[in-house]
Amino acid sequence: MDNPSNMKNSLLATFLSIIIIAILAFLMYVSFSIYASSKAISEVITLSESLIILTIGLTMINRKLKEVVKPRNLALSITFGILLYAAQFAIAYLPSFIWYTPPLNYFATALFVYIPESLIVSVLLVLTDNAYGSVFMMMIPFYIISMLAYFNPIWTPFYFSMASLAEIVILAGKKEYITSALGALAFSAADAFLASQFLLFNFGVYQPPMVQLSSALVDTIFAAIGAFAGIAVGKKAKTAWRP
Repeated sequence: MDNPSNMKNSLLATFLSIIIIAILAFLMYVSFSIYASSKAISEVITLSESLIILTIGLTMINRKLKEVVKPRNLALSITFGILLYAAQFAIAYLPSFIWYTPPLNYFATALFVYIPESLIVSVLLVLTDNAYGSVFMMMIPFYIISMLAYFNPIWTPFYFSMASLAEIVILAGKKEYITSALGALAFSAADAFLASQFLLFNFGVYQPPMVQLSSALVDTIFAAIGAFAGIAVGKKAKTAWRP
């Protein structure tokens, strides 16, 4: 990290991550604020936001995807996509009091969804050396299993916009370890803010804007813990399988 070029890449990725989170928070707040008076505009914001993110991400990594098709990176991405789904499926077996007992219920999603999620993505990025396209590839098995379990194509741009934001940060941060954490954080931040918008879009799950915003920010803070912990876990795993 003493290399000026490395420091520049890390700072760029950090700044970009902060900007991404701020934009996601703003758009989510606007979407919830205008939902009661203009449901159609709120829905347009949600779909447009996810499609723009997806388009930018795909455009930026279009010529970099060859990295992930290397057998090792491909195998890791597919494996971690299945692992991510298993981790999220497992929360269905947690005792119900966790989700309904104050104050634990306020932090339950952050603890049992966002920490594991960001940790898994961060470890994947460490193991693949932040290979461009690895998060997109990870989302393919995750998406397929999710659609088989509950078919609803409207969630498609949501799933891949999470991957897209991670890839944008990875491209900015190059091959630094901190980029693994920042990419994972961008992934989970998109989940925290965009998921609530898609729940509003699909099922009308509404909370006052400030309540929803504070909840998403708590989820993002906890996701940061998982993302940076993933660096340590990934480094250890990387060392463990060396001859």
